[in-house]
Amino acid sequence: MIPELPLTLIASLERRLITATSIAISPFTGSAQLQDWGGEWWEYQIEMAQTRGRDGRRLAAFFAELGGPRGRFLFRDPSIAQSPGAGEPVVDGAGQSGNTLATRGWVPNAPALLAGDFLSLGSDSATRLHQVTTDATADATGRATLALVPKLRASPADAAPLEIAAPAALLRLTAAVATRIGRVESYRFSFTAREAL
Repeated sequence: MIPELPLTLIASLERRLITATSIAISPFTGSAQLQDWGGEWWEYQIEMAQTRGRDGRRLAAFFAELGGPRGRFLFRDPSIAQSPGAGEPVVDGAGQSGNTLATRGWVPNAPALLAGDFLSLGSDSATRLHQVTTDATADATGRATLALVPKLRASPADAAPLEIAAPAALLRLTAAVATRIGRVESYRFSFTAREAL
């Protein structure tokens, strides 16, 4: 069972989609050659709001139990506030790959997800977070094809559910988290994490 970050208040966060690309620039002509290796993943930098007493100690214990980059955890990004389409969407067909996902189970002839909305696929150690890049409207049968980033890392099973109400990312710390303790037993935490692949 993968632990989930206990959501106390988050003061700020940065979310980045990282792509495995490199650029080589010719010293003679200045022309650039782009190498795209195809890898894509999420990285987060998170500043937790100040907590006190028992709540601060519990959060410190959560980070200590992860053991730095050894442990993985689920994070439900509180900045993802969206109005997803109605229905019970699932994956429509096995064997899918790339940056599109065929889905079904939406309310017919209604918006499914809009550009900027998020969804997650899988559970526990197979959880993957994706962002929709173009508006998608369901057809008369409740099917919609979603354009998304990052690319599908594995083909989801037919009829696998989409988590759209509270999408999660599976993250791994990039370093151990320091517990900063101030006056009156006030605790502050900040950490960086990347998608655990």
